[in-house]
Amino acid sequence: MTGPLDGVTVLDFTERVQGPYATQMLGDLGADVIKVERRIALTPDGRADERYATGGGARPTSLYRATFLANNRNKRSIALDLKTDAGRRIAHALVAKADIVYENFRPGAMARLGLAYEDCARIKPDVIYVSASGYGHDGPYVDKPGQDVLIQAVSGLGVVNEAADGRPTPVGMSISDVLGGVNGAAAALAALVHRDRTGEGQQVHVDLLGATLAAMSEHIVHFANNHPGEPVRETPMHGHGYIPPPYGFYRTQDGYIALSSGRQIPEICALIGLPDLSADPRFDTFDKRNANRADMELLIEERLSEGTTDHWLSILEPADIFVARVNSLEEALADPQIVHTQRLQTLEGPDGDLTLVSSPMRFSRSVPKPASPPPLHGGSTAEILVELGLPADLLSTPSHEGAHA
Repeated sequence: MTGPLDGVTVLDFTERVQGPYATQMLGDLGADVIKVERRIALTPDGRADERYATGGGARPTSLYRATFLANNRNKRSIALDLKTDAGRRIAHALVAKADIVYENFRPGAMARLGLAYEDCARIKPDVIYVSASGYGHDGPYVDKPGQDVLIQAVSGLGVVNEAADGRPTPVGMSISDVLGGVNGAAAALAALVHRDRTGEGQQVHVDLLGATLAAMSEHIVHFANNHPGEPVRETPMHGHGYIPPPYGFYRTQDGYIALSSGRQIPEICALIGLPDLSADPRFDTFDKRNANRADMELLIEERLSEGTTDHWLSILEPADIFVARVNSLEEALADPQIVHTQRLQTLEGPDGDLTLVSSPMRFSRSVPKPASPPPLHGGSTAEILVELGLPADLLSTPSHEGAHA
């Protein structure tokens, strides 16, 4: 059996997270993802890109290395200088065999290289061309740098995730990048279905701002239609500005547990030894619980802090209460559900074993081929040139070109 995208070729002109995350998803599904990279690969601050710290058993230690490794498995790499005639000719030959071209540069960058959608469609009329950007392909922000934390600011996500003191707070991961990647991969798949039905290729646009707003739909629809005012966290343990307690992370004697159901207040109170807070006139309606959130949160957390996490889980879980341990990263990676469902995978890389996060997609029939580690820079250049009918050593002359976008 092969992956559902077996036979699909993706030409990957992407960097950082949004684009690479999307093309990795396509590679996980069995597509042949050919990553086109600069001849000289650099980190964002201009240093040589050392995605693997090869030699002497050294391990990749920087976040930038981890970012590349996390988003580029199941790909091959070819190193080209797209500012040269030879580089562009090879890129055009790759476009001719590609089903999907995926890029995430600022609008206009690919056009300057002769690789805009119109250029690629002349070579391959039914090509699917995904353009991923920060703010979209037009509008007053089109030329601004689109980066994850900036999008969190513009979209309102930072306020939705505000601290208890009202300070806007960014989510502690590249959440907008990941959301943009997921939406981009889904859009590419939809365009493939359209092409199979009609024979038509097309350009697809996806951007960080739109993807983040879409993920915030629950908040935005409530805000725009019901006019409740800005969401307020008010207490550090609370998880959602528009949902009253219990809904969040509560301190125990040795850690934290999560509670998430206002429908179970009588049961929770009985199990942890509190009076039924749903009968208290301060908390006996949804709106009152929301208005008196700080008082209710304090009562719950004061009681939970008298026992350990394991103690409360042993009481609450058998009663089917919506409860969970709040894991540290170390605890999460050892969590029995995560281990049992093989959410991590270990591959052999140039430095030895490399632990990556597995694809979340599972199929009963379409089983992708075994995963391959992220590629070495230009590691498949000779192989890909031969597949194009070109000499394997065509680009063997040392090159010192700069960025291709």
